[in-house]
Amino acid sequence: MKKSRHIIAISVTASLFLSALPGCTTNPATGESVFTGMSSDAQELRVGREQHPQIIKAFGGEFGSPELRRYVDSIGQLLARTVERKTFKYTFTLLNSEVVNAFALPGGYIYISRGLMALAENEAEVAGVLAHELGHINALHHGRREGQGLLANILLTGVGVAVGGPAADLGSLVVGGALRAYSREHELESDSLALRYMSRAGYDPQAMVNFLRKMRASSRLEARRLGKSPDKVDEFNYLATHPAPAERVRLASQQATKYKVKKPMRARNIYLRKINGMLFGDDPNQGFIRGRVFSHPKLKFRFEVPEGFRLFNTPKAVFAKGPNDATIIFDSAKRSADGPITYYLQEIWGRNAGLRNVQRLDINGLDAATGVIRQRGQTIRAIAIRKDLHTIYRFMFRTKSQDTRKLSKPFRRTTHSFRILTKREIRALKPLRVRVVRTRRGDTVASMARRMAGDDGFSEARFRVLNGLHDNARLRPGQRVKIVTE
Repeated sequence: MKKSRHIIAISVTASLFLSALPGCTTNPATGESVFTGMSSDAQELRVGREQHPQIIKAFGGEFGSPELRRYVDSIGQLLARTVERKTFKYTFTLLNSEVVNAFALPGGYIYISRGLMALAENEAEVAGVLAHELGHINALHHGRREGQGLLANILLTGVGVAVGGPAADLGSLVVGGALRAYSREHELESDSLALRYMSRAGYDPQAMVNFLRKMRASSRLEARRLGKSPDKVDEFNYLATHPAPAERVRLASQQATKYKVKKPMRARNIYLRKINGMLFGDDPNQGFIRGRVFSHPKLKFRFEVPEGFRLFNTPKAVFAKGPNDATIIFDSAKRSADGPITYYLQEIWGRNAGLRNVQRLDINGLDAATGVIRQRGQTIRAIAIRKDLHTIYRFMFRTKSQDTRKLSKPFRRTTHSFRILTKREIRALKPLRVRVVRTRRGDTVASMARRMAGDDGFSEARFRVLNGLHDNARLRPGQRVKIVTE
């Protein structure tokens, strides 16, 4: 009991201790006193300037025409005139990423992805996202996060000194959990500030609520594509760094009713004109997914994964997820190697991995080698394929041991489906794009979904998510909708 009282005493005095530290600052958005460590405007600006070029590089560069970039910046600058912190010149950047994403760096740097713009329905929805990121900056969340990390270390030192031993680990969990909960508080605080800034700028605050619903629907769809329960996206996780999407929607919906805007802006038509023809999904430089086939027009190869597997493309590797957590990983070697391909497989890639049954293969005229690793109830089949003196491609087929035999033949088909593309095939490969079309009499959700390219069994669900349509929604003749085509 003494140990518990020590922890409680330290927790109770934490707020008193915080207020006595020199790193306390007044939150300009709320007027509250918050602890930001030793963070300052100058430090935030320095960090933002240093990291800005790295962020752009990591996300494949800036995206869009100068006109589209100016459009995104104009939305951000309108909102920036409504915020409390006028210290920075806010910078809004559109990134070449298909992932639905937005974030902010210290110093006024805010980023939004083309994937998010494809999901948005109107200008007001994008404004809600940018306003949320402005909320993080104006509520000093970057500095507070740095300050909380410093405070956690100080408090943990106190817990360790007071009780020692295993209780210090418990203290770590308690303090760590509290800080993560504070991060959830930051998200909700930013939502609240976003509604404030949107209403000041004349945007419809309800648009932010609608977009949160769309993001939740998009997350549920991705969970289904991965073979997971879509309800997982709404689970409350004590150690999660963001609130459950359902919670955010509910709270934002409640708060949005407090804001009354005369003639609120949504700007749907102009927004749809701006994004019409915008790249959707994979960038051509990263290759294309079409159903179960992955093709790379720049590197000139393709392969096909088995039925029941779904492909996912990332800058570093291509993944395919199958039944019972079976996984295929495809990438290229960081460095090639002279000598036989079996040497590369055994001595470089698979060194010290316990490779067995190493064999040489011919895969559509390309020199290749394979081997097997068995460990901890799973089997890994490794394949190395030499395209030329400088390029080696690699497959890893990972299964639970009880599924290895059943998937052996489908995996062999995938291995031998790898081949070099012809010039004609390369010319025929075109990226997917967002197209804004008008519905005609008799059009339904199902008929419009059939016009969507890149069918993976979820075209109708994707059409609904892209257009913010609920399950029983019906289309009107002449209605503008988004589809995805080549």
